[in-house]
Amino acid sequence: MQFFVAQVLDVDERLETFKINAWLTMRWFDEYLVWDPERYNGLTNFKITKDKVWMPDLWLYNNAGSRYEDYTANSICSVYSDGRVVWQSPTILTTHCSMDVTHFPFDYQECVLTFGPWQHGAAEITLNGTGSAERYLRSSGEWEVIGFETVSGREDYVIYEDDTPVPYTFVDYSVRLHRIATYFVFYLIMPCFLISGTTFLSFFLPPESGEKVSLGITVLLSLTVFLLIVAELLPPTDVVPIIGMYYAATMVMVSLSLAMSVVVLNLHHRGPETHQVPAWLRKIVHGKVGMAFMMRRTTTRRDFDARRKRRWKALSSIEMDSLDCSAMNGWDDRMHDSTIPSAPELDTRKQLNSMRSQNSARLREITLLESIREEFRMMREMALEKEKTERFQNDWKQVALVVDRIFMVVYFIGMMVVMIVIVSRFDFR
Repeated sequence: MQFFVAQVLDVDERLETFKINAWLTMRWFDEYLVWDPERYNGLTNFKITKDKVWMPDLWLYNNAGSRYEDYTANSICSVYSDGRVVWQSPTILTTHCSMDVTHFPFDYQECVLTFGPWQHGAAEITLNGTGSAERYLRSSGEWEVIGFETVSGREDYVIYEDDTPVPYTFVDYSVRLHRIATYFVFYLIMPCFLISGTTFLSFFLPPESGEKVSLGITVLLSLTVFLLIVAELLPPTDVVPIIGMYYAATMVMVSLSLAMSVVVLNLHHRGPETHQVPAWLRKIVHGKVGMAFMMRRTTTRRDFDARRKRRWKALSSIEMDSLDCSAMNGWDDRMHDSTIPSAPELDTRKQLNSMRSQNSARLREITLLESIREEFRMMREMALEKEKTERFQNDWKQVALVVDRIFMVVYFIGMMVVMIVIVSRFDFR
């Protein structure tokens, strides 16, 4: 039996089927179809329909079609004078093929087509197989044939337990395929790589934007969609493909980056209502760790003190206590304790009344200034409290920036480790 590969029509990974267009040729010797050409006007061969001659009942054992098709139907046999009978016909075969999708989409598959008789044992038919894939017509943009092998074998079959084993011969045609991964690289692997890179860019977003968490969730949903696409392409087996591991690892890293963003946002929005930055943490953030990540301190305590001194320099020059209210009160008491003046003192009394009215206006001015000083004191206390709150918030913001950079480095190292491990597991031969 000869088997020539013509076209690879389809390889269904999910159903684990292999569909191929093949050219089959069977040759056998029939002792009842021997004649002398000289007795028949030099006739050495003729052609006849297959139902007029005996044909071996060869079937495809691992057929995966909806039914067993008789690929010899409506075909013609060539009969030669020495008893040789040749049958040739193209046919489309669908067979089961166990898929190893571990290295998808850089995988290699080997599909075997097993032919053998159904009724005739080895004592009646001895089956030998040959074939080639050199006539392969490239018609699939996903697969290419890289190998073809033929193995003829013999095996004893026992239909019933008390029966004598009957030997049967068979032929295995192995077609080795290699997947062309260009399509999957551009539509599955590259988008995932770019999406994971987008997650890396989220560490550069300022916490005030409010988009760090939403970006992480969007990336996570996108990876889930791509993982579902890969799951629809592959069979539901216990083998997890490496690309599935890559998607799962990337989703884990994106989830960790989402958790990191939550931690950074929590630190960024802290204020005096919680507690101030611990001294050891401030030392680490503003020390070598901050310098290592090229993070300079945004606002120092010295800056706050200098700003406060400049702000209250004018107010501190106002000394309300310099007003000698007691002297004015003493003068007012003397005015009340004075006796009624005599006639020569009438002019002096008028002057005193005038001074008393001036002193009353001066007292009202002092009362007003006292209330203004109280207002300024309250404003100063509020400004100091605001500066204290701002200083606490800036300390926590500085901590959040440094922690964000640390998380960025951790995420980058994690993604590089994932890439190296995944790439090292692929078989690129």
